[in-house]
Formats: sequence, C-alpha cells, structure tokens
Amino acid sequence: MLCAGIGFVARAQTTQDVKDDQARKKEMKDLRSDVRERKAAKDKENKDLAHVKIRKAMNDHKVVAKENKDEHADARKLKDRGVDHAIAKAKRQNKVQDDNRKDHTQ
Repeated sequence: MLCAGIGFVARAQTTQDVKDDQARKKEMKDLRSDVRERKAAKDKENKDLAHVKIRKAMNDHKVVAKENKDEHADARKLKDRGVDHAIAKAKRQNKVQDDNRKDHTQ
C-alpha cells in the first residue's frame, strides 16, 4: 500500500509539472507576441512624432501604454511560475527568431 501511494504521488507530480510547463510555454509565447506588438506600436508612434502628426502620436501612445500593461501582466504571471526576467528573455527570443528568418531568406 505504501509503495502504491508513493507511486501515485510521484505520477501526480510529474503530470502537474507537464501541465505547468505547457502553461509556462503558452504564457511565454503570449509575452513574445506582446513584445512584438509593443515594438511595432512604438515605432509607429515615433514615426508620427517625426512627421509632426501630434494627434496620431497621442493615440498611438495610448496603444503603446496598453501593450506595456499587457506585457507586465504576463511577466508577473511568468514570475509566479518561476521565470526570471521574462520580458528580457522574450526580447532575446524574438531577436533570435528574426535572425533565423533572415538567415533562411538570403
């Protein structure tokens, strides 16, 4: 009975670890997409400012602020799951993905 109990506990823990790992990967993917969206919105805002389109830039700034809020919410969730410096990791992963795409297209 004792061995069976220990076996069930061990199996339950590995199942939980797999579920936690899948959730962590999904949240990291969401964070990477948030980082990409924020960068695109920020670039658009800066372009509008460079062309002296103040009203458009103000509206774009609201989008950037919303994306920033989404990023930090995802980062907090990942920190609870044990991922340190999630935003920096997402930026690095995006850079690696972009570099790999460039290498394959040339």
